Amino acid sequence: MSRLKRLVASLTLLLLGVYVSQLSIGAQTLPIKVYLPIVSISYPPTIFGVETSSFRINDARVSAQAQNLGAEWLRINGAFWGAVEPVRGAGYQWAALSQLDLAVANAKAAGIMPVVIVRGTPLWASVTTSACAAVRDEYLPDFARFLAALAQHYQGQVSFWELGNEPDVDPSLVASNSPFGCWGDVADPYYGGERYGRMLRAVVPSIRAVNPYAQIVIGGLLLDTPKTINPVYGHPEQFLEGILRSGAADSFDIVAYHSYPFYSQPNYDHDLAPGGKWSALGGWTLGKANYLRAVMTRYGVNKPLWLNETGLLCSPYSPFCTAPPVEFFEAQADYLVRMMCRAAAADIKQVSWYTLDGPGWRSGGLLDANQLPRSAFVAYQRMIALVGNYVTVTSVSDYGSNIEAYRFVRPGSVTDVLWSSNGSTMVVNVPSSAYRSAIVRNGADPVVSRDATNVFISIAFPAVFIDRTP
Repeated sequence: MSRLKRLVASLTLLLLGVYVSQLSIGAQTLPIKVYLPIVSISYPPTIFGVETSSFRINDARVSAQAQNLGAEWLRINGAFWGAVEPVRGAGYQWAALSQLDLAVANAKAAGIMPVVIVRGTPLWASVTTSACAAVRDEYLPDFARFLAALAQHYQGQVSFWELGNEPDVDPSLVASNSPFGCWGDVADPYYGGERYGRMLRAVVPSIRAVNPYAQIVIGGLLLDTPKTINPVYGHPEQFLEGILRSGAADSFDIVAYHSYPFYSQPNYDHDLAPGGKWSALGGWTLGKANYLRAVMTRYGVNKPLWLNETGLLCSPYSPFCTAPPVEFFEAQADYLVRMMCRAAAADIKQVSWYTLDGPGWRSGGLLDANQLPRSAFVAYQRMIALVGNYVTVTSVSDYGSNIEAYRFVRPGSVTDVLWSSNGSTMVVNVPSSAYRSAIVRNGADPVVSRDATNVFISIAFPAVFIDRTP
């Protein structure tokens, strides 16, 4: 949205603002204004995001690296209801969110859009004796009041609210204070999705009453497999269908999911992972997206997708993962570029690498233990610098067989990102009149030669960025 359009929209909202009756929230009463017409929030222009473990964005070293990276989204986990309202009706203890307050402020100071996860059911509202559990139906009004107060607390600072994290995990499978899971139900045909959907229907209107710009994100789905075979594990892949069966399609704006392949070997496309559980549908990134879109299509629903947790991990079952080799970190960089290109071309609206800070879960950090850049950070930083603020991105076949390529179009420039899909070194050509420059994702110069009309560039497994004239 242009500045002029934003100004016109803002003036329209101010002129059409209407006062709505006060909403009682816990021990306090908040005046709430609703503005009509509701205008959708402006997204950052590109998909590039990160998440830090806990509130590590508050570490000055990590915050500085976030700015150096140039990412536009920061996922923050999170706002804990049970910490803010440990005793029902006794008021809200906002001091419990001091670290979140600082994290949001640090994100805004760095020019990064914060996305806040809400989780941590108070024990008095839990369906079990755990904080990692669904909210009992009779306490959904309490949850709605809390969320309205939370939206008021972060008015003007947070507009993206993610309700839960990997909710498609049964709480019996994780710890009581687990940062993921909590809404799944192995015994239910739709794995608890319908209950989660009832929650959305009950609480989301309260958030939107406070902030009509709010965007509600379904807690990023683990979505381990497209079809669970062993009945002991239930059917977690049915969770989204359960949400839609509950009639909650109008109570959320974005469907999020997660993707974590494990490192196998150098010069291997871990995203596609031939023969893996998602390969038949298009791989980890696109296979899961295709699956979720197919579920939505069956219900006549079309919502944006986010891949808001991903990374190439070092398996805890691999003996070398106590000190991963250089090849592992180079493979992360290759995975990152491939995955980002495919996601952008498939119109996935946001992708967050987990984690920015190091060393990260299962060595997944973009930074090392000293918060210094690893190879994936360097590749990500270069990608953002070269293709950030793109207007369109499409896959292209200009370079022939066994070359996978994506064209990022920006005002005044075109950048093609390409790599050898079979791992062998190949030579591509660009007309001299169109060629500007080329660089490998690690900063090296590719082998380049010329004749009277063309520029010839060697392309191997690591991605190459070719800057061309529009």
